[in-house]
Amino acid sequence: MVGHGRITTRRLMAVACAGLLTFGSILAFLGATLPELRARLGFDMARSGTLFSFLFLPQIPMSFVAGPLIDRFGKKPILVLGSLTAAAALLGIGLASSYRVLAALVCFLGLGASFVNSSSNTLVPDLYPENPSSAMNLGNVFFSLGAVFFPLVVTLFSARLGLTLTMGLIALFVALPGVLALLQTFPPALAGPGFKWDDVRKATLDPSILFLAVVLLFYSALETSTGGWLRIYAEQAFGASARVSGLILTAFFGSMMVGRLAASFIAKKLRGSWLVMGSAVGALLGLVLLSLAPDIRVATGGAVICGLFYGPIFPTTAGTASTYFPRIFGTVFGVLMVVAFTGSMALPLAIGYIAKDTTVRNGIWMIAASAVLLVIAQCVFVIHERRRFLRIVASG
Repeated sequence: MVGHGRITTRRLMAVACAGLLTFGSILAFLGATLPELRARLGFDMARSGTLFSFLFLPQIPMSFVAGPLIDRFGKKPILVLGSLTAAAALLGIGLASSYRVLAALVCFLGLGASFVNSSSNTLVPDLYPENPSSAMNLGNVFFSLGAVFFPLVVTLFSARLGLTLTMGLIALFVALPGVLALLQTFPPALAGPGFKWDDVRKATLDPSILFLAVVLLFYSALETSTGGWLRIYAEQAFGASARVSGLILTAFFGSMMVGRLAASFIAKKLRGSWLVMGSAVGALLGLVLLSLAPDIRVATGGAVICGLFYGPIFPTTAGTASTYFPRIFGTVFGVLMVVAFTGSMALPLAIGYIAKDTTVRNGIWMIAASAVLLVIAQCVFVIHERRRFLRIVASG
């Protein structure tokens, strides 16, 4: 990284990884705590699905707001603000006494999460521009670690300490990246005073960015829906206990971590678009197995396969996007996340209504159908990328 030594780069990478760690915890929040929150506040399946919308709806506009702010003013203030906001929301959720209060705090949590996500993810390509897909996969291993950490803590400690105290401890953890960021000197914003909205328009309308946004639309819907409904699916379809369903969710996020760790090495040898293509096909196979599972063991295997192949898709896609418009990647990332969060909001909500009227298994089949669309979208991008490369070669 220009102007920064190796030690500074590693310290900033540690801050980015801490942010991704806590963002993973935030996104795993509903899937991990939904059974306990439903038991305490007594809301139905449809309202359970609506909570996912409350978490992701504010992230749609705030991700777009965060992008230009990052490109103009840098990552540090956005990371600090987002981290502390999310921590305050988690403290409040632990004390929520009604569904209405819970829903408002989940929205507040989504606001902070969007800032943590954007600042942490856009910092990584700045530090390792020579191979951003590999670095993004490595950084997002910590996202998966956070997603594993949260369900595990809730499963192991909420019965002993109570949900309120457990959420308080998680809130302190989520505040950590903000504190660490205050102690570090960040590189200046790449665009800075030269930030131009005309560049944003060009990037937003670029076909490559649009195709990548569609890929993330379907992928984000898959990941959020699988992580959000897996525990309830295991408990309703197979009679699993709360402890067993929590461990299955932990295994799902743990396998995502393994997939991203492996992809950080594979991305050095294999083109990112083909890595995502193979991962999308593997995710589809895992979801079919999960949907058809006759017992809890097969369902667990399907969940692990899903996690393994889900892992590389987001960081590799985001790393690829960072190579197109590096000076305003904060804004480009915001555009991608606006589209991705739309999928995260819509599919879990639809599953909630389907589960209310029929069964959760039927909702899982909806996730598998979305995986088919993901495979198609990535095929389209692979073809587009190939044609773009040939045009560049022909013109050069």
